[in-house]
Amino acid sequence: MLPLLDPDSTLAALDAVGLPERLQGVNLLRTALHHPPVARVIGDAIDALVLSGVLDARLRELAIMRVGWRIGAPYEWANHYAIARRAGLTDDEIVAVRGSAPAAVGAPEQCVVRVVDEVLDGVSVSEATLAEARDLLGDDRALIELVMIPACYRAIGTFLLTFDVPLEDGLERWPPDGVGPAASG
Repeated sequence: MLPLLDPDSTLAALDAVGLPERLQGVNLLRTALHHPPVARVIGDAIDALVLSGVLDARLRELAIMRVGWRIGAPYEWANHYAIARRAGLTDDEIVAVRGSAPAAVGAPEQCVVRVVDEVLDGVSVSEATLAEARDLLGDDRALIELVMIPACYRAIGTFLLTFDVPLEDGLERWPPDGVGPAASG
C-alpha cells in the first residue's frame, strides 16, 4: 500500500496537474498523486466519463457498478453507490447488477451489462452487442463512453486493488447490504 498524501501535499499536487481542489479528499487521487502525470490521466478519465459525459447517468453508473462488482473493487462500488442512487437507480437495480442476467432491470440496462462483460471477458464488444447498444443510445459519443467505462474503470480498479486504497471516511463496503463478490458465490 502506498501512503495517502497529506491534505496540503494533495492540494499542491492537484494544482500542479490542473485538477480541481474539490478532489483533495479523494483517496484514489491522494494515492495516484505519487505520480502526478498518472493522477492527471485518472482525473481526465473521470472528468470525461462521469463529470462531463453524455451517457445517461443511470446507465453510466450501472456500468461502473458492474465493473466494480466483477473485479471485486469495493472502492469503486462504495464510491459509486451514492452516485448511482442520485442518478435514479434503486437498491434492487443496484443489487441486480451483480448477476449475469439481471432480471430486475430492463433491456437497456441488460445491454449495458453485456457491454461491460464483453469488454472484461474478451477485450472488445461483439458486433451484435455493439449494434444493440448503438440503437439503444442513439449517440456515438455515448456509445464510446459506454465502451470506455469498463476499459478505464478496470484500470482504475487495478490501481485501487494493487495499492489497497482505503475507502474515504463514512463509506461502507458493498452497500446497500454489505455483500461483496466473494460472499455471493
